[in-house]
Amino acid sequence: MEVHGNCPKCKSLKIDFKESINRVLYVVIYAFVLMVIAWIGIRLNGTPVIFLFLGLTGAFLLFIVRLILERRKVIHCTCLDCGTKWLKGPKE
Repeated sequence: MEVHGNCPKCKSLKIDFKESINRVLYVVIYAFVLMVIAWIGIRLNGTPVIFLFLGLTGAFLLFIVRLILERRKVIHCTCLDCGTKWLKGPKE
């Protein structure tokens, strides 16, 4: 994600950007997806081939979830001249 801008207070271009993600949300969604896939495998009395396909499906689902959550990052901006701090959302 590329972000450009200037300080709203002093209009300086010297800005420090730090991206932030919701790690708790990542862990909860990952655990939920893996538990559902494991439950499906157990309910099907899975053979190794079924668990292989479930594992590949789970990896794909986790990849999609990660892509969706990456778009919702919050960027913490700090002006290096005056010290003003502000947040930029994903659509700003």
